[in-house]
Amino acid sequence: MTEPEKKSGRGGARPGAGRKPKGYVKPAALPDIELLKALGAEPPAEIDVLAQAHAPIALEALVQILLHEKKEMPRIAAAKEILDRGFGKPTVEIGGDAPMLPYMMAPENPATKSARGENQEEAKKFGPAAVVVLRSIAAAGSSAMARFAAAKALLDRSFGTVGKARMPEELRDRPLGKKEELARAAEVAASGPYATPAPPRQRFS
Repeated sequence: MTEPEKKSGRGGARPGAGRKPKGYVKPAALPDIELLKALGAEPPAEIDVLAQAHAPIALEALVQILLHEKKEMPRIAAAKEILDRGFGKPTVEIGGDAPMLPYMMAPENPATKSARGENQEEAKKFGPAAVVVLRSIAAAGSSAMARFAAAKALLDRSFGTVGKARMPEELRDRPLGKKEELARAAEVAASGPYATPAPPRQRFS
């Protein structure tokens, strides 16, 4: 009776591992002819229209990373991007009064608006999964950096990101006028080591 073969304990062959056959090309590699075609193409007036055709592929890539990637930092990044696409970026909490400046926006292309809406609705479907992934990594991530990044992403979603505090207008540094400069210089001179000594007090007999 032959003894069972002892296993090394190192696991089996990994998918894609080992020497590649001659002429092997990575799946993500862009063929030269396609690259030359893209480089020679006429620049579009609006690049968003060109990129919109690939939006479903991009969203699917984010979902695959969120659900199947083993490394935690890419999963956190994918979760944040999915939540941003589905629900918008977190609000920003700023200390003090933050004046909102009016700005003009170019009218949006109806086709772009429709495509954005479809992409947003698709991203929303994976919002709960993104939050669960962030919670899981924040609670039991393998590294402090991953736990921190996941926890921060959850807090940003809960209460908004934290912006720089704004100093009240009356306390801000501003250029001094000539009179104010002279008055401040006199105040400094009167209290410094070279200040003019006070005249002696006269005694009356």
